[in-house]
Amino acid sequence: MRTPMLFSCSLLLALSTSLSVVGCAGSGPRACTEIGCGSSVSIELLKRDGVWGPGAYTVTVVADGETTTCSVTMPLSCDAPPPCGENSSVVIGLSGCALPVEQQSLSGVEVIGGAPKRIEVQIALDGQGLSEATFTPEYRTSRPNGPECEPECTQTVEQLVMKL
Repeated sequence: MRTPMLFSCSLLLALSTSLSVVGCAGSGPRACTEIGCGSSVSIELLKRDGVWGPGAYTVTVVADGETTTCSVTMPLSCDAPPPCGENSSVVIGLSGCALPVEQQSLSGVEVIGGAPKRIEVQIALDGQGLSEATFTPEYRTSRPNGPECEPECTQTVEQLVMKL
């Protein structure tokens, strides 16, 4: 006799639990995660031979008319100050400061905190122009916390293949 009663109670408990879960799927407030993101343009710097020789490099970036000049000396020093200044919206990616000079590189240029419509990049070594390019980025918009959650970020990746 106890078995049918135990089965009935278990069935009733399972049914009431599933109904309460279904009731939670209503149109209440949405929970958003707190993943951060920032709007940016990343420009990968690619050299055909992969080698960045020693010397004084100047990277000039003009984003929507605003010019930023960055200076990098190769071989890299691991404790050198940021090449574009402390609070710059332009960041130069430096790779391999603790490696031999032939393995060191300028890996990229990043313009952070905005979505410029036009970007010009010029790279020189010891005052001689190495490469230049102009970009009109096509951005991808994302909402990492969900379609109705902030923040909304615009990002893109471009490539500059060095001429020399």
